[in-house]
Amino acid sequence: MDNIVRSIRQTYPVSDKALAALTSRMRCVEVPRGVTLVRSGDVSHEVYFIERGITRSVFHHDGVETTTWFSMEVDVTFGMDSLYYNSRSVESVETLEPCTLFAIKASELDDLYLRHIDIANWGRVLHQNVNKVLSHAFAGRLQLTPAERYEQFLKKFPGLANRVKLRYVADFLGISIYTLSRIRANI
Repeated sequence: MDNIVRSIRQTYPVSDKALAALTSRMRCVEVPRGVTLVRSGDVSHEVYFIERGITRSVFHHDGVETTTWFSMEVDVTFGMDSLYYNSRSVESVETLEPCTLFAIKASELDDLYLRHIDIANWGRVLHQNVNKVLSHAFAGRLQLTPAERYEQFLKKFPGLANRVKLRYVADFLGISIYTLSRIRANI
């Protein structure tokens, strides 16, 4: 959990008391590769802090999967609609590697937001940072060439392309696997 604690403190200066309250409510979960943590259409009541491993968020529509996000060591992953609105998730979250996760109930995290302003501010800053990356990725899909998108991906997610299936990377970038293969061959 040291990496997670360090990441929390790098994101926002959370007090020792608040951090102890947060970590005391977490439980360690070892999850093999290929497990669905959040299922599209279900309400998920857990938030997962990733100590080791990778997950992907995926949108399912008419039998087609689209990778919308990757989470890895020190990231937090969850069903957005479930966490924010207590409604059914529109995305699934699945493990791409064996993962060591620290899970906390969403209701407990909400309680900590109310009791500790520094945890609430950490959550706000964390979500602002992720929203910035997401909005830049979305703009990139509209404005950048496929090669430029891949270049940006490699900068934002160093080493990730070597740990996940390339079709997931192509999905995330909004390009075909054939285009990605050509780009990689030219690098």
